[in-house]
Amino acid sequence: MKTNQTGFTLVEVLIILAMIQVIWFFSLYNYDKQPSQLSFDLWYQQFELDLLYLQKQSMATSNNYVIQFTPEQNKYEIRSSPIVPALKRREIPSDWQLSLPTLGNPISFSHTGQLRRPGTIRIETSNEMYFIYFPFGKGRSYYVQNK
Repeated sequence: MKTNQTGFTLVEVLIILAMIQVIWFFSLYNYDKQPSQLSFDLWYQQFELDLLYLQKQSMATSNNYVIQFTPEQNKYEIRSSPIVPALKRREIPSDWQLSLPTLGNPISFSHTGQLRRPGTIRIETSNEMYFIYFPFGKGRSYYVQNK
């Protein structure tokens, strides 16, 4: 008498459960880092828009528009001159650390749209470190994530 039994063996079930656990672990690990990355991406998009605004204003007017960083207070301000009140004030999240290792503070553009003193900004978030580069001869910036 022959019986056809269908189903999975205990070993097969354990292998599948182990694979599900590994996949779940890696997805949870990456999910934990996403809010930090998203927060930086949103902040950087606003910063790029502020840089573009600063560059366009410097090219269109005779005023010396600048972005003045205050790392101790985690903020930067857009000003039409270093001595007048701020036109716009942007906060940097309080758990981030901002430093300007080589970038001249304040950031300003010439009337042709070129950055006057190129350099680097370093931002440390809770999980990552980012370097924002302002290359010589360019009017734009880009960032690199350092893990």
